[in-house]
Amino acid sequence: MDDTPPLLIPDSEQRVYVGSLAGTLRSSHPELRLDSCNGLNKFFWISKGNGRCMINGITRSFGPNTVIFIPHDVPHQLELSSNVFGVVVTMDPDVPVALPTQNVFLPILNLMDQKQVANRFDRVNAEFNTTGIGRNLSVEYLVGLLAVNVARMAQKHFKESKSTAAQRLMESFVNILEKEYRTGRTLAEYAKELGVTPTHLTRVCQQVNGKSASRLIQERVLAEARMMLSNTDHKILEISNHLGFSSAAYFTRLFSAKQGQTPKEFRQSVQN
Repeated sequence: MDDTPPLLIPDSEQRVYVGSLAGTLRSSHPELRLDSCNGLNKFFWISKGNGRCMINGITRSFGPNTVIFIPHDVPHQLELSSNVFGVVVTMDPDVPVALPTQNVFLPILNLMDQKQVANRFDRVNAEFNTTGIGRNLSVEYLVGLLAVNVARMAQKHFKESKSTAAQRLMESFVNILEKEYRTGRTLAEYAKELGVTPTHLTRVCQQVNGKSASRLIQERVLAEARMMLSNTDHKILEISNHLGFSSAAYFTRLFSAKQGQTPKEFRQSVQN
């Protein structure tokens, strides 16, 4: 006689990933990336520390008790201080959960609201780290409740604001960059597609984000290089070609200058 108890709740495949922000800084888990539109919706809860977040080309600074939601198709980049603590929740767009219809960047000032949001993230994180039956479905349900909670708070603080010409240009630029960063396009080529001069594009990037257009292009390419070095076994030449570099030697020089390690050294450091 089979004494195995019946599985009363069929589970789904894993479609939600949860990690600590402190751990994500030291990790390169592709589902928990802090940059790029890697096809996943993302919630961030910053409980301690500070940093900067670029969403759709617009950079803002944040401090403790900030919740951020970024849709799966929106270019973004988070820069976190070394003392940051919090949670990142990423989820496949196919998960049947109602999510905010736009980006959310919400510093939470009310103490009760802070506790409520922190509790929501804690429950998602705790369930993600269990091994009970229906764990994946339970995580998805809890993310749904989190999304409703965040949407309600965002609605209370929502203020309609018209975007400026500079912001619209930045949004167009980062969306083109997200599609074309592997092609080796130059700043002049991006500016031409946008119908502006390289000087104007650089000036607007500096004004809106505190970084030049060339630096934004470079950072996006290097972020992908780090991901490929960490999570694939592709050779340096293959990565160089994939990212549109004219030669592996040029790729290695640029990576070493910006990262402080050669591509080989970086790969070894993240695999140890």
